[in-house]
Amino acid sequence: MFQKTTSDKKVRFKSTPQKDNFIKDYRQRVNDYFKSSGISPYANREMKTKTVLAFIAWIAVYSLMISDVLSAAYPWTLILLYTALGFVNIFIAFNIVHDSCHNAYSKNRKVNKILGLSSNFIGGNAYLFTMMHNAHHAFVNIHGIDVTLESHGLFRFTPHEPYKKFHRFQHFYTPVIYALASVHWAIIKDWKWFFQEQHIGNQKNIKHPRSEFWSLLIGKVVYFSLTLFIPMAVLSAAWWGVLLAWLNIHILPGLTFAVMFQATHVYNGTTYPLPDEEGNIENNYALHVLATTADFGRKNPIGTWFMGGINLHVVHHIFPTICHVHYPKLTHILKDTCDDYGLTYQENPNLWVAFSKHMQMLEILSHPEAKVPEYRPNAFKLGV
Repeated sequence: MFQKTTSDKKVRFKSTPQKDNFIKDYRQRVNDYFKSSGISPYANREMKTKTVLAFIAWIAVYSLMISDVLSAAYPWTLILLYTALGFVNIFIAFNIVHDSCHNAYSKNRKVNKILGLSSNFIGGNAYLFTMMHNAHHAFVNIHGIDVTLESHGLFRFTPHEPYKKFHRFQHFYTPVIYALASVHWAIIKDWKWFFQEQHIGNQKNIKHPRSEFWSLLIGKVVYFSLTLFIPMAVLSAAWWGVLLAWLNIHILPGLTFAVMFQATHVYNGTTYPLPDEEGNIENNYALHVLATTADFGRKNPIGTWFMGGINLHVVHHIFPTICHVHYPKLTHILKDTCDDYGLTYQENPNLWVAFSKHMQMLEILSHPEAKVPEYRPNAFKLGV
């Protein structure tokens, strides 16, 4: 469970001037959009309103739960309230924590850091999330470097992961494990990455500041006190009833969280590049993202609003420091630019199709000799 699993190899992208034409053009079009519109790439009024609503929702749900007004008369409502709190937690994670940890919420890094700390009070840790998530961003679908592919061997997310006999069942047990992933993150994952992993992405032999240990410890104490120990002490339900209800803060919300993230990179149609002996990937980053990432639900503005733009994942990887409220427009610009350069923009119409393709890839990888699409860094028509 606590084995070290990351690679000690440093990876870099090795591009050519011809390949760079695409990202230079796209970046210019995006800059022109913000300049001509007279708007900031950071949080706007909509984003700030969403932030206030998120915290109000958390306080409202938690207050109703801890008041015991409903659960005293109808004990089963405690499960519903914990589930609702869990969905508010992932709403905060998608919309506030995610942007803040990318310094996309505000140009003031202190504001980003303060808002990012809300992760510590919903079961995570802002310091570790930022470090791990940025490592994922930099090295999408690269085995041994992309931390989101690391599962202690429980899953085979890439054809380069050593095959184990039980992997042949992974497309059956995946939903169950995903539903428990949030529990694992809150109880085990952060400690594992803090104490056991020396390498995270291209950061090698990491020495964590002592202050971050105390931040991690205090955050966990606060989270478990608020969501578990205090309810056990004040609610009329038995302690074991509170514990069973508490699990629901993680199960459905955790399943939703895992599916949304994993379906954007591990799907039938994605690629899994490997660096050469010198650690080079023969591509530039933007083209690499196009080959390893797919959006979903682009035409669903309500879903995009609730998911914090996670479904518009290609733009997010190319411009992670831009607030997600701008992703719909930037995705439209991306599609036009891809068309002009003969590049493929990958997308699925909705989350269900994205999840189906994710499960298809897990079934493909459940075989020892899995056949996946070839990563072809020179197969792009870059002339306009």
